[in-house]
This record gives sequence, structure tokens and C-alpha cells, in this order.
Amino acid sequence: MYAMMQALVERSLEGANILHDEREISNLLASRGFQQEEIFDALSWLQQIPADRREGADPLLPSKRRRAVRVMHPEEHLAFSPAAQGLVHRLYNTGAIDDCLREEIIQRCIDLSEEEIGLSEVKTVTLLVLLKERREALGSNILQILEEEKVRPSN
Repeated sequence: MYAMMQALVERSLEGANILHDEREISNLLASRGFQQEEIFDALSWLQQIPADRREGADPLLPSKRRRAVRVMHPEEHLAFSPAAQGLVHRLYNTGAIDDCLREEIIQRCIDLSEEEIGLSEVKTVTLLVLLKERREALGSNILQILEEEKVRPSN
């Protein structure tokens, strides 16, 4: 499924607003050789990404609340490579994502990946969630963090 999500992110970054059109998603994935059952699974997975988590609030605006410390569960810790953990941590600490988006990214990575979650998985899922939920919030600071080749591992 990761390959399908990666194709959708690539197409979205080219300027297409594909993530809100199931027919366009189906056509793109079918043209890339994915089977109908796989495409259905991808559509179901995408539908579970909420369009807006908090009524009337922009989750990417700075919060007046204190930022929460998040300790990964041992199973989560084992699922993410140190570099991937570092990227999630850095996105959060720089304010690129908030508490809700951090949880969404962690959970989506775990749901999507069958092997160790690395940098490419975190980058793809982060872009996918942001492109689907808040395309306009995908600023240069987030893209700069995601484009860096080496992200410091989390301790």
C-alpha cells in the first residue's frame, strides 16, 4: 500500500488535487498497475483521514497550550527507525505539526508499513496527511524539513 500512497503524494506535489477525487485516484492507481482490490483498500484508508479534526480551529496555527511530551510505546519505538523517530520529533518541535497531526502521522505510518518505518515512510505519510487535510499549510518550513537528506535520530 505504501507504493500507492507514494504515487498519490507525487501526483499531488505536481499540483493535482487528486486526494479528494476517488475516480481520479482509481484511474491513477490502475494506470500504475495496481489491482482493484488494492485500490479499494487505498481508498478506504484515505477516507479514514479526517478532513478537519477540530471544528473552527486550524490545527497548524500555534497553540496557546503547552506542547505535550510524547513517549512512544515500546512497540511503536521498535516499529520506527531512529531517523524516522527523529523526523517526527523535529516536525513537532519546530511547530510544523501539532499534537493531533503527530498522532495521525504515527498511527498512519504504523497502519501503512509492514516493515521498519523509515524516513521515506514518515515523509510520504506526512505529505499525504497534510495534502489531504491542509494543503495550504504545506509551507516551506515543512518542505525544507522533509527534503533534508539526513535527519538527526531521536534518542
